[in-house]
Amino acid sequence: MFTLVVVLAFFALIYSRISLDRAAFELHQIGQDVAAQERIHWDLRLEVARLQSPQRITEAAAGLGLVYPEERITIEASGLASDTNYAAARWTASRSLLSELP
Repeated sequence: MFTLVVVLAFFALIYSRISLDRAAFELHQIGQDVAAQERIHWDLRLEVARLQSPQRITEAAAGLGLVYPEERITIEASGLASDTNYAAARWTASRSLLSELP
C-alpha cells in the first residue's frame, strides 16, 4: 500500500512538473509574439511619421502639379455679410447650447 502511494505521488510530481514546463514554454512563446508585434507597431509608427512629413507632402504635391498661388483673390458672396443680426442670433443660440453641456 505504501509503495503504491509513493509511486502515485511520484507520477503526480512528474505530471505537475510537465504542466509547469508546458506553461513556461507557452509564456515564452507569448512573450516572443508580443515582442514581434511591438516591433511591427513601432515600424508602423515610423512609417506614419515618414508619410506625415511636410517635406514628403510638399514633394508629392509638387509632383501632382499643385503649387502655392502667386496672388490671392477674395471672393465675396452677396447676402451673407449684410445680415449681422442673423449671425448674432445664431451665435447666441450656439453659446446657450454650449453652456448647458456638462
